[in-house]
Amino acid sequence: MTIYIVQTHAPEHPSSWHGQDMLLALATLELNPQLVLLGDALDHWRVSKDVVRHNRSLQKRYGLLELYDCPAPLLASDPLTAETGNADDWIGDYHPLTYADIAARLALSDKVMRF
Repeated sequence: MTIYIVQTHAPEHPSSWHGQDMLLALATLELNPQLVLLGDALDHWRVSKDVVRHNRSLQKRYGLLELYDCPAPLLASDPLTAETGNADDWIGDYHPLTYADIAARLALSDKVMRF
């Protein structure tokens, strides 16, 4: 069973922090949630887009996912909407998928949380 955490808001949006809190909570329970970043949420994984709130870095907290053996996030990569770049543009490993592929995965899961 895979639990998907879908982020759609830019890093500055409060929902981004709520989604990350849920993601990390599930990770600490060893449920290995799958993070999915769509639209404005792609900035969560861009090196130059970190947001700090209450002395906490959004991107440093994403670094905890490796400690919990969570899978690399899925990033939407349709040719018309994705900005391609080199590996230095991203804070870590990721799996690029088209929106259609992501939608197909989410349709097969009964555990999807959107933030």
